[in-house]
Amino acid sequence: MKKLILKSFTVLFGVVLFQACDSNNVIEQVTGSVKSGAVLRTKTIVTKTFNFDEPSKQWQVNLEEQDEQNGALFASINVYAKKNTGGTEALIKNVSASTFTPGPNGLPIGSVKVSLAETLAALHLVSGQYVKTDQFFIRLEIVLTDGRTFSSNDASGTVTGGSFFSSPFKYSVQFFCNLSNADLFSGDYKVTTDAWEDYKAGAIVPVIPDPDDALSFRILGTNNPFIDNPDDTYMKVTINPANGEVTVVSPVDMAYTGWLTLHITGTGTVGTCTGSINLKVNFGPFKNNTFNLVKA
Repeated sequence: MKKLILKSFTVLFGVVLFQACDSNNVIEQVTGSVKSGAVLRTKTIVTKTFNFDEPSKQWQVNLEEQDEQNGALFASINVYAKKNTGGTEALIKNVSASTFTPGPNGLPIGSVKVSLAETLAALHLVSGQYVKTDQFFIRLEIVLTDGRTFSSNDASGTVTGGSFFSSPFKYSVQFFCNLSNADLFSGDYKVTTDAWEDYKAGAIVPVIPDPDDALSFRILGTNNPFIDNPDDTYMKVTINPANGEVTVVSPVDMAYTGWLTLHITGTGTVGTCTGSINLKVNFGPFKNNTFNLVKA
């Protein structure tokens, strides 16, 4: 953990220098595998779910595109979908760069919108071939004017889930189900993404309903290998039953071995039908680290 915290300080310091010394926001190196590439920075996920009963309603994400020429290479975005229970990925649509406009940073900003109806048509699914516990993975791919493309397979966790680039390229879109309590969120969960790197992908994390709050659950620190107080600390996740959005707080700060004690806060969403957990966690001053879990 010491190495990770030093790494986080280095990244934070580097971001300050990047912003202070390069007003044009040019990418010098996105990741080891994507040099002088392009990212789609997630600004806001406006609508996080599909409406099972109203297929015309749209999922929407607001984005900022950044490439080595400050948007001049941006041609379009391919939008793909895949169902979580199998099948092949399919192209839903292509969104032209002309729908984006210059933002406050001088980079193109715009939206990608996808309806359930469009997704079902692309995947050749009809009523009865999907249920409320299903989810869809929406993947975005930047197409540049020189023919190069960049997507989730081209970027490391620092880019896809980190606090600065915040460019996952891939989003989990679920259905909304009514909740009266947090009993759905109980048992062993498997980590799919942890940008903070406490857990490896596939690690098991226990989750229990909060005994003191019917609409909250606890992500226990029991299996965290980097903290001194694993039995005492946990993330309390409180659900807004109207939309599945959540807030996160650690009533007891996490004490990282030999280094820092960090207060945990955050936001995110939960799968109100599936029980999946998708968070952006703040570890003290280190913001918006993706932490996603699914039932094991």
